Amino acid sequence: MVYLHGAMCETLRLYPSVPYEHKQSIEPDVLPSGHAINGNTRILLSIYSMGRMEEIWGSDCTDFKPERWISTSSTDEKKMVVNHVPAYKFAAFMAGPRTCLGRKIAFVQMKVVASCVLRRFKIEVVDGHPVVPEPSILMFMKYGLKVRVSNRA
Repeated sequence: MVYLHGAMCETLRLYPSVPYEHKQSIEPDVLPSGHAINGNTRILLSIYSMGRMEEIWGSDCTDFKPERWISTSSTDEKKMVVNHVPAYKFAAFMAGPRTCLGRKIAFVQMKVVASCVLRRFKIEVVDGHPVVPEPSILMFMKYGLKVRVSNRA
């Protein structure tokens, strides 16, 4: 389940369900980055872009690497554990006082569905099908996601 969690975090990093977030300050404030803003300032955060920023994720920021979310346990080298990544770095569930309250249950639900489906079926993206996200308030695929589903033996 640790690797599945890493794969889900990596998917949400590259393809967040809500790729843009709009905020507005009521009074002057300082952002986590250290930038000062005036009161009544509107800010548009591109969580989609943040997931692809080399300054945040390193030179392999566009690669799908679930391993970036996993490390070995300090007490048992054979045991894998999920790395803690600050919410201001991985903002798919927002951060601070506006953090999604359903984050933990969302991961539980995703793991249950993924493990039930993947246990019974093999799913492959159809060769040549373009996997292109559609810019929108909610993330979805521009051309859908054509897959080939077959029973596992």
